[in-house]
Amino acid sequence: MFYSIKFHKMHLAEYLLLGSKASNILGKYDETELQLVKPKTKVTAALNKLEDNLKISPSSMRTSELAAKDLRRDNGWKCFMYLVISQSYNEDATIRTHAEKLVTVVRSPEMRIYDMGYQDQTVSMINFFNKVDSNEELKAAITGIGANNHYAFLKTSQQDFIAKEEEKNKEEAEKPNAEGAKAAKEVRKAIESLDQFLSVMKDMTEKVEYENIAAEINEVIKDINSRIASRETRRENAKEEEETTLQE
Repeated sequence: MFYSIKFHKMHLAEYLLLGSKASNILGKYDETELQLVKPKTKVTAALNKLEDNLKISPSSMRTSELAAKDLRRDNGWKCFMYLVISQSYNEDATIRTHAEKLVTVVRSPEMRIYDMGYQDQTVSMINFFNKVDSNEELKAAITGIGANNHYAFLKTSQQDFIAKEEEKNKEEAEKPNAEGAKAAKEVRKAIESLDQFLSVMKDMTEKVEYENIAAEINEVIKDINSRIASRETRRENAKEEEETTLQE
């Protein structure tokens, strides 16, 4: 039921993210009625072991550099959002029509990013960019209200934040640690067991809740796979750039 997970390419911090999100998702459902106690206990136990090894806390991740990058993307979003809203009152009917197409997007509940934590904001921003970039009408609307530079800045500030976050994750969570790697394997086993459990229970009971749980966890997996793909792309680009420089 779960999407394919690139476990071998995940950072330890991403195992932590996967385990904690999965545990939180399971906690939203009736554990007794759906017989979730055992699979959730497995995930929680593996997660606790990994947390003990990494010793990561929210305060350790909220460094001044990362906070500055977050503030930059927050301000970039507010600038873009308020430009869209202001242009929806423009006297020019064409500009106003373009802006109105964007207003419903920027004012949606999932785009209240300045109220979100780092991880949730990143997911919302990525979803927003995907929505716009795959929709010719929305792209034309951005051009129509003169917001191309604001949109480009927003993308750049998001990329800068992700790069700094990954740098911090690597510094704090990827120190050589045999016990941490062992704990990550336990998280993987717990997630794989959960996948099997949900699949079997869905077939046996036909309860929609098992499918709903899998769908929510798949959103987390999709986010992690996207991070891995972005990391690999940057690595490949850096390698190509280095090879080109050497050839010159």
